[in-house]
Amino acid sequence: MYPLNGKPLIEYTIDAALGSKYIDKDNIFVTSDWDELREFAKTKGVQTIERPKPLAEDHIWTQPVVDHAISTLNLENEDIIIILQANSPQMTSKGIDICINKLIENRLWQVNTVDKELINNGAIQVMRKKVCNHIGKPNYNGVAITDWVDVHTIEDIKKLEKK
Repeated sequence: MYPLNGKPLIEYTIDAALGSKYIDKDNIFVTSDWDELREFAKTKGVQTIERPKPLAEDHIWTQPVVDHAISTLNLENEDIIIILQANSPQMTSKGIDICINKLIENRLWQVNTVDKELINNGAIQVMRKKVCNHIGKPNYNGVAITDWVDVHTIEDIKKLEKK
């Protein structure tokens, strides 16, 4: 909910998702333990998942959160799971679609965004559910290179405000 140029960080991600040719309001879910964030997501017309407090602590990895969302939504028949970070305000609909297209067209199991140093920035993660469930070793991976700032500090916000 931290603002960047008068807009909450989460709104940039929701807007990018809504602009994707693969995503619509029926398949966007914001997971959070914070009522204010979930209420804001609802004003954007997207659905929410109430995340248990133990899955919202700073030291929690993404996997248990994804597992919780999949079981809560009963996504047993879904093949592709897309994870979009709320702290990547430079994310674009085009970037999301590039990752999804790469996964589909190349029959990959997983596509992640990386920075120009080829380090995974976690902004966009598109994966087959079998990878998400650890049924398959994450072979057949692809990447999409971005130059996005991953916001973790006020200094990161200041960098983006200058752009």
